Amino acid sequence: MDVSTPSPSETPHDPALHLRGVLDTALPPELGTTKAPDRYTVAAVFNRRVLPQEQALIEQPSVSRLLADRGYEGIQLAVADRRLLIENTNLAMLESGLAGEIAAVLRGVNEEITAERTRQAAEADEWRAGEARRAAAVKVEAERVRFE
Repeated sequence: MDVSTPSPSETPHDPALHLRGVLDTALPPELGTTKAPDRYTVAAVFNRRVLPQEQALIEQPSVSRLLADRGYEGIQLAVADRRLLIENTNLAMLESGLAGEIAAVLRGVNEEITAERTRQAAEADEWRAGEARRAAAVKVEAERVRFE
């Protein structure tokens, strides 16, 4: 997946993306009653605004496949503003391990973003060093020219 260079407002110094907790006011009002659904969407709140690169990594189909492989079939993750919508789940599933799996996904996203930024910085450093060598070589060549 391509991870582009962050804009000035999306600095590499952003804190690691993580979830603060479940937004209980967004839970179905029927919970705790006989009409409670078996599965529903749970909204969890991020610690900060999600960058576009992070959103793309979180929402990629391979995440749902990974969660299915870990025993959580049918779970979909979607980012909506500063919320993660965990679709087709319930609080019991989250408590019994799904929350930990989602946290691991977010750690992987953080690691991938950091690695890409590191790679891009190294490429930029290499380009600058090459440009400095080129400019120095041109200067030496220009200094050899004599108008005598």
